[in-house]
Amino acid sequence: MALLELTKVVKRFGGLTAVNDVNLAIEEGSLCGLIGPNGAGKTTVFNLLTGVYAPTEGDIRFNGTSIAGWKPYRISRAGIGRTFQNIRLFGELSVIDNVRTALSVNDDPGILHAFLRTPKWEQREQSTVKEAERLLELLDLSDVAKEQSNSLPYGRQRRLEIARALATRPKLLLLDEPAAGMNPQESADLMHLIRRLRDEFGVTILLIEHDMNVVMQVCEQITVLVYGQPIASGTPADIQANPKVIEAYLGTTSEDAS
Repeated sequence: MALLELTKVVKRFGGLTAVNDVNLAIEEGSLCGLIGPNGAGKTTVFNLLTGVYAPTEGDIRFNGTSIAGWKPYRISRAGIGRTFQNIRLFGELSVIDNVRTALSVNDDPGILHAFLRTPKWEQREQSTVKEAERLLELLDLSDVAKEQSNSLPYGRQRRLEIARALATRPKLLLLDEPAAGMNPQESADLMHLIRRLRDEFGVTILLIEHDMNVVMQVCEQITVLVYGQPIASGTPADIQANPKVIEAYLGTTSEDAS
């Protein structure tokens, strides 16, 4: 059984069909990519998976349970975490407090414990700090733990957003254009990091990315969307050789190009 399965998923906004008849299966422990030209419906798929939108038709099953129409907080607690195309940090908070806040989402001892500062609350605070420090070390952010998050360079803000997503303890991590705005060295470091996240955390990863070098070197399976519909799915080698994909990206088939 796939960890995540989309069956004939459709999303309409009035007369516009943003996602149309999407079937997708993500196996546990896999590292997959979702690519396509601008406006292909990729971020809409992520929004459907995280409860921002409910599907107009079809079903979304996670870990064997239908989550179609669930609220975002419930989906997060079920084990789906994400980053965003446009970075969404708590800019005025410190780096470590951004991560601590995310850790608290699924591990809240209750208002009374916090108000009275009970032993249970103290224990939870100590464990939260230790876990936040561990995540910052993994993401190479320990040296800026006390700095305000909006003062970080762009590439490190991206890393912080990944750390915050990991803090929700996801089984499935959705990365929306994680390499956007990064220089070549930062992108290379990111590829290494993504592999480590999968291997060390055992987290399944689905990413949207326009940097084809990142996609082809990191992903094991890739699905291509065009105008909201899947046109191809397979290994990086399969996708690179697929005439429909070449036409979608370059406006020409491989036969025309030759």
